[in-house]
Amino acid sequence: VVKMKRVKLINDPAELVALFRAVDSVNRREVLTTLAEGWTMISDLVAKHGEETYGAITYFEKFKLVESRWEVNSETGRPEKGYRTFYNAFQVSTSLTFDETQELLTVVLMTEKKFKSLESKIVELIGSEGTFANDVARDLGVTSLTLKGLVRRSVEFDFKGHNIVPLKGEE
Repeated sequence: VVKMKRVKLINDPAELVALFRAVDSVNRREVLTTLAEGWTMISDLVAKHGEETYGAITYFEKFKLVESRWEVNSETGRPEKGYRTFYNAFQVSTSLTFDETQELLTVVLMTEKKFKSLESKIVELIGSEGTFANDVARDLGVTSLTLKGLVRRSVEFDFKGHNIVPLKGEE
């Protein structure tokens, strides 16, 4: 069996935040490693990696690092989602000033407590309809690059054009 190399091209510096955060915990790394081996049902992932798997999958889905399909669980006879990684390699093609590098690393390395505090402020600012990104950056007192990094780190909201909008959980 020839394994094809599927490469994700990263040319937006803020995407680096998503990439680093995808592998910044032992649990997320282990889930990603399992998914790189092939299709795995959610029940098997949870059995192997625990409840944190759900958060990892949500994060990977936002950044299109995984794909999913419905499968029938042979033990229960019920349909459930199976997942596997989209990519098994990354090509980074971007340039950053020292200041931009420092801004993005600040977002990547920010404590969970500080991040959650900023994340909840953003959730408040965008409401249920979303808000123009520049207004959010201004209200938070951060640069647009830092804001992009924060959006890349969160599973609560995402960009839609020039706006930041809340992400609706799967119904």
